[in-house]
Amino acid sequence: MTVIQPGDGALLEVAAGSSLRIVDLEGNQAVDTLFYDAADLANRYSAFDTIREQGAVYLTTGSRLLSGRLDELAVITEDTCGRHDTVGGACSQESNVIRYGEHTRHQHACRETFLKYGAAAGIGQRELGHNVNFFMNVPV
Repeated sequence: MTVIQPGDGALLEVAAGSSLRIVDLEGNQAVDTLFYDAADLANRYSAFDTIREQGAVYLTTGSRLLSGRLDELAVITEDTCGRHDTVGGACSQESNVIRYGEHTRHQHACRETFLKYGAAAGIGQRELGHNVNFFMNVPV
């Protein structure tokens, strides 16, 4: 089991047919997550295609997380939350300043965490795509 501390991240490869379990240990957390085909980083998660193909804006049990090529990157097989966001996007230092004020400019932001951990796999700014915000129920 890997426990990721609040504000930190991880780069994990999940083999086809394997499972990844994401648990909100302390409640009121959000787990911003990117999905890529490990063999082809250009084949990454697409919120647009996932929403269109499943006919629903929220992700829950049975949701297929699709790439822009409509490849199935993952399936949510079990869900105790019921609604996960894929529209709100990942926070950045710039968006946090707009939302919360200038004093937050140098605080944690998910986009920076994605870049920090993604670098080892060749994921830079151009490779960042849509994300899933697990446990985040954002009204639409």
